[in-house]
Amino acid sequence: MSARDGVPVRETTSMEVPLQLFPRLPEGSNPFPLLLGLHGYGMHAATLFPLLARMAPEGWGVVAVEGPQSAFLPGEALGPAGSRGFHWGVSPRHEDNQTVHRAAVSAALAWSVERGADPARVSLLGFSQPCSFNYRLALAPPHGHPFRTLVGLCGGLPGEWTEAAPGTAESAATHVLHVSTDADEFYALERVAPFQVLLASRFASARHEIHAGGHRVPSTAIPVVKAFLEEHG
Repeated sequence: MSARDGVPVRETTSMEVPLQLFPRLPEGSNPFPLLLGLHGYGMHAATLFPLLARMAPEGWGVVAVEGPQSAFLPGEALGPAGSRGFHWGVSPRHEDNQTVHRAAVSAALAWSVERGADPARVSLLGFSQPCSFNYRLALAPPHGHPFRTLVGLCGGLPGEWTEAAPGTAESAATHVLHVSTDADEFYALERVAPFQVLLASRFASARHEIHAGGHRVPSTAIPVVKAFLEEHG
């Protein structure tokens, strides 16, 4: 390939990186339904896991997946003592971030299925950053089965979803619960107002609830999510 201003044309390859999982799997009840949870930007899977454990119905497997990319948190001093968090990609190339997310979910699913999870009974939950990735992923699930449910907490939708439109055969079998909060500094009420219509057009069903709070998982959502999983998962 020719170079411009002395800089060669970029090429792309790939490499594997470790993927950290925090699991709690039931014993002696294979196959079991699975709740797979993805944390927000700058967070840790170990922080999300206790919330997932409270949301999962009895007999479910729970796996919190840690974002494979890390960064110093805003405001933290650089250096060995600086606090790091994890995320699902901040590349200016959206396709790179989507590839990272898809590979992580696919690997976590494969690990879980090998240990007894039912690939036809997987629910995918995301807080903040991975919500839009999860919704887009559900149009073409990486494990060959529709997700039973999607749960979005304080997050957004894919940027290209500006109008109601049909999804896919896979997403048409998936039920959605999206929880927003009334004082979220990243997702104001006017921004999330069309979510119900946009989600309902692409999935089997969609519920959009507004809870009190800021950009965090509201405690009031925990029993709501659990009941939703019991009904549709």
